[in-house]
Amino acid sequence: MRKLLVALGLVAVGIGSSACSSTPPATPTTTTSVPHTKASTTTLPTTPVTGASTAAAQTMNAALRHGRSRPSLHYVSTSVGNGLTTTIIGDVGQSSGTQTIVVSYQGVKATMVIELVGHEAYFRGDAAAIEVLINLTAAQSAAAAGPWVSVVPTDSVYQSTAAALTVGSVMSELALSAPIAGERTAVDGGRTVVEISGAWTGEGITAKDHATGDLEVSKGNASLPIRFNGVMPATASATRFAENLVVSKWGEAVHVVPPASSVPLATILKTTTTTTQPVVV
Repeated sequence: MRKLLVALGLVAVGIGSSACSSTPPATPTTTTSVPHTKASTTTLPTTPVTGASTAAAQTMNAALRHGRSRPSLHYVSTSVGNGLTTTIIGDVGQSSGTQTIVVSYQGVKATMVIELVGHEAYFRGDAAAIEVLINLTAAQSAAAAGPWVSVVPTDSVYQSTAAALTVGSVMSELALSAPIAGERTAVDGGRTVVEISGAWTGEGITAKDHATGDLEVSKGNASLPIRFNGVMPATASATRFAENLVVSKWGEAVHVVPPASSVPLATILKTTTTTTQPVVV
């Protein structure tokens, strides 16, 4: 999701020019339950801090650790920047999940659905969405648009495709960096929460971007993340980006099955690779 914020600036022209005639793919029907017995291997970063921020960092790390141990969750993420609005709706378990991504720009939408089942990911979407979110070339994205495409760990885009599709990976995206502060108690929707603030860094966002984030966690011994808000301020070369992510439905039944048919990404890349021939004089 954080990588998506940076990608938004690149997709603006692409959506306006290539998504106008696209039909968003249907959300996949998922009927078979995926067991949640294998824990995610994602390692949550700890935040070594001292002084007044120690308690806030400990509260954050405890909430993320408790969240990571849960079998499943639901999240809704909304990102706004550079005239684009991106909505991601995900339902994820410990080793599998599904998400629907909709990017809107000046009334035009590009849509993608991504699934993760074990160690294989699948995506289906518009060419404009594929080019930006999967990071394929325009020709490759055009060839991949329409059918389900399978991605395996040996594919170079596997990690970015499978991001935020397990409980562990979602928890990693909510982690704040030092300096951590806060632990202010508030009431949100009738429930008592603890508000924690800190730096917002991750894939595509560095300390030089001066991005900040706020994390709300439930109050108690078994606290869980509830809401994340992140802001990347405007610079001379980039506009302001903001993300809001809400986590809910802890332990919901998540049902994900592979598509009935799909085309391997390697096959698409092979058929769209061109070989430059030397010019004969």
